[in-house]
Amino acid sequence: MKLITLNTLKVLLISLVAHPIAKAAEHIVPPMVNVPAGEFMMGTTGGERQAQPVHQVTLAAFQLGKYPVTVAEFRYFALATGYNPNSTCNDFIDAEGLRGPEHQGAGRWDQHRYSYSDYQSVTCISWQDANAYATWLSEQTGQQYRLPTEQEWEYATKGNTQSRYFWGDDPTQTEACQYGNFADLSGEQSNNQLYGYSNKGFVEHLNCDDGEPYNAIVGLYRPNPFGLYDMVGNVSQYLNSCFDPSGYQVSLNNPEIHACEFIATRGGNWHYPSQPHTNRGRFKSEGWNVAANIGFRLALDGHDESIAPSTVNFEQQLQQAQLTRIATRESLLAAVEHVHLFAVENGNLMLSWKPSGDPRVTHYDIYRSTLKLAQYLGGYYQNYYEKAYSVTAGTTELELDLPSTDESFIVVARAESVLGVPSERVTAQTPSPASPIPGRITMSQLTQLHHAPLYYFPANTERPERYLVFKTNKATEQQTVTLKFETEVTQSGWYQLNYHGSSFQNGDFFKVWQGRKLAGTIAYDREIDDTQSARHRVYLEAGRYPLEITVLRQDFDRWRLSWIELQLI
Repeated sequence: MKLITLNTLKVLLISLVAHPIAKAAEHIVPPMVNVPAGEFMMGTTGGERQAQPVHQVTLAAFQLGKYPVTVAEFRYFALATGYNPNSTCNDFIDAEGLRGPEHQGAGRWDQHRYSYSDYQSVTCISWQDANAYATWLSEQTGQQYRLPTEQEWEYATKGNTQSRYFWGDDPTQTEACQYGNFADLSGEQSNNQLYGYSNKGFVEHLNCDDGEPYNAIVGLYRPNPFGLYDMVGNVSQYLNSCFDPSGYQVSLNNPEIHACEFIATRGGNWHYPSQPHTNRGRFKSEGWNVAANIGFRLALDGHDESIAPSTVNFEQQLQQAQLTRIATRESLLAAVEHVHLFAVENGNLMLSWKPSGDPRVTHYDIYRSTLKLAQYLGGYYQNYYEKAYSVTAGTTELELDLPSTDESFIVVARAESVLGVPSERVTAQTPSPASPIPGRITMSQLTQLHHAPLYYFPANTERPERYLVFKTNKATEQQTVTLKFETEVTQSGWYQLNYHGSSFQNGDFFKVWQGRKLAGTIAYDREIDDTQSARHRVYLEAGRYPLEITVLRQDFDRWRLSWIELQLI
C-alpha cells in the first residue's frame, strides 16, 4: 500500500468529498432500529459516583437511529433553514492535546480539522441545534423524532449483555477496535507525527488498531447485539437528559430538561479508550463552545417496520463511502515487538527485536534516552529520547556500548520518512543505591513505577530540576498505582512523614509499605495540607528494605506526589 507524507495526511484530514445524495430529495429518513421493551439495572456500584445509585429502569418499545446523524443528513436541514453558524467550532489539537470546552476554534459542522466525508457524524453543533434538527425532520416526515434519554441510551447500548462492554469484558483492551473508534494505535501514531502529542501517560490508548485516528465514517465497526452502530467511540452523543454530578436523581421532581445547567452525553469518542457503558459525560447547555467530537442520534416511540426510499438510497451511498475509505486509508506501521536488552561476554549490551512482517519497512531506528528514568515518563517519546542508531530492515539486533548509568531504548520501524508506533521501552538496569532514612526521598530515586506516569521539569531560576508522579484517574478506573524505592533505615522507630503532593479527594491518599508490612496510611486534606503535610507518622524497622507507596482512587481524580520525607521522632 502506498505511503503518504505528513502533508498529504493533513490534507486528507481536512478535505471534503462531493455530496452524493440525490438533490431531488428534501430530506433523508434515517435508518432506525426497533429496540424491544424491557427492564435493566442502570448505573454502577463502584468507582464512578456520578453513575450511582444503581436502580431499575423499565422502558417501553422504541426506535433508535442505526447510526449517528451524518453531515449528509444534516445538510438538508442547513439548506432548508438557512443554518449558517460562524466558524468557531473547537477542533483544536496540538502538542498539549485537545482544548477545553470554552476554546474558540476555526471549524464548522460542514468543514473542520477532522472532516473528509459527508458520511461522518455531524459535529460542531449544539444540543439546541440537534433538537432543532429533530423538530425539522419531524415536520418533514410526520414522525416525532427526538433525542434519546440517558436511560434509553444505556439500555440500548448494553443490548441485554452483562459484561463490562457489549462485546465482552476485554481485559487486555484488544477487542474494542472491532466495535468502535477509540484512542488506539492509529490515533497515537497520527498524534505523534502531526502534533508531537501522545495519550501515553494521560488518557492512555488501547492496545489495538481501529484504523481511524479521528472522526470516522459511521458504521465502519461491528454493531452491538441490537444492531446499532457507533454507540461507543467515534463521537460523543447528546442526550435528552439532565446531568447531575452527584449521581442519578430518581425522584419524580427532576428538573425540566431546558432548565438544566448540564446535558448528559454518552459513548465517549475517538480521543479516549473504551469506557464501561455506565460511564457518563456532560456538556454545558449554555456557555461552552460547540466541539468537533460531539454529535447525536435520533429516537422515536414505538416500533415501525417500514423503510423509506431515501433510507435505502442513503445506506447504499454510505456503504460505498465505507468501502472507499477502507480501501484507501493508510495502515499504520505497527510497533516493533519482542524487544530485549541483554549483556554479552565483552561487557556490552545486545539489543534484539522481532522483525516486522510489513513489507513497507525499510529501516529500524533505535532511540536512546536522554533523561534519567525516561522509561517511566509520560508524553511524546521524542521529548526525552534521541535517535542514536539506524539499521536496515534486514537487521534484528545491534550491539551497544555499555552505558555508564541507567538508560533505556526504543525501537521504531520506519518506511522511508514515515515512522511507526514506538516499541515498549527496555532498560539497561544497574544496581540502585539505597536512599537513606532519615532523609528525603524524591521521585528521581524511583526503582519501579506501575500504572502512572512520571513527569520531568528542568531547572529554572526558581527551582532545581524536579520529577513528580502525576495521575489523571478516570472515574471508571480502579487501578492501584505502585511506587517503589530502595531504602536503608538506620534505626527502628516511629518516623514523622512529610510529603509534597495533592489530590482532588480528601481522605486516605496513599499507603506506605516496608517490604510486606504496612507501615502507615497517609491522608490528604485540602484545608490542612496545602500541598505539604507533616502530620503523619509511620513505624519503620532498621535495615535495607524496599519502600513502597500505593495509591488507589475510586473516582475521578488528579493527584501528584513530588517527595516524601521521614524523620525519626
